[in-house]
Amino acid sequence: MSPMVRRPPGMELALLGFLLQEPQHGYQLHQLISDPAGLGLIWHLKQSQLYALLSKLEVDECVVSTLQNQDPHPPRKVFALTEAGRSIFSDWLISPVTAPRLVRQEFFAKLYFAKKENMDVERKLLEAQQEVCQNWVEEFQLKFDACEWGTYSWAMYQYRLGQVRALKDWLDAYERALE
Repeated sequence: MSPMVRRPPGMELALLGFLLQEPQHGYQLHQLISDPAGLGLIWHLKQSQLYALLSKLEVDECVVSTLQNQDPHPPRKVFALTEAGRSIFSDWLISPVTAPRLVRQEFFAKLYFAKKENMDVERKLLEAQQEVCQNWVEEFQLKFDACEWGTYSWAMYQYRLGQVRALKDWLDAYERALE
C-alpha cells in the first residue's frame, strides 16, 4: 500500500468482527471480507493488505496468532481475538460514524455485524447514527442558509445538505422496516 493511501480503521475493526465467533486463518478472513453478499459489496482488499492489517492488529494486541500444523503443507497462522480486541470491536460496533463520507463503508460494515449480533445492537447503532445524522442536517442547513445564493459555497452546501437529508430519510425508513 502506498504511504499516501490509508485503509479506513473500520476495515481493521471489521476483521475483529469476523474473529468474534472463532479463530480464523488469513485466507478464511480474506474470503469472508470479500464475500459479494457481504462486506465485499463495500470493500475490496488484497490478501497482502489483509496480512498487513492483521499484523497491525497483532502489534496493537487486538489479536494473537498461533501456528497451526497442516502436514504435509507448511504451518499457517491462525488469528484469535483478544479480550482487548473484543472490547474495542464492541465499542466500535455501536458508535455512530463521525463524518458523512464514512457512511458508505464504515456504517454499513457496522450494520453488517450488528445484524449478526441481535436486534438490540442493530437498533442501538441505528439510533446513534440517526442522532448524528440529524446534527449533520442542522449543521449543513445553517451553513447553507449563511451562503449567498448562486455562489460555489451555496451549491456545495446545497449538495451536502441533500446528501445528509437523504441519509436521514433512509435511516428513518430502515428503522420503520425493523418494526
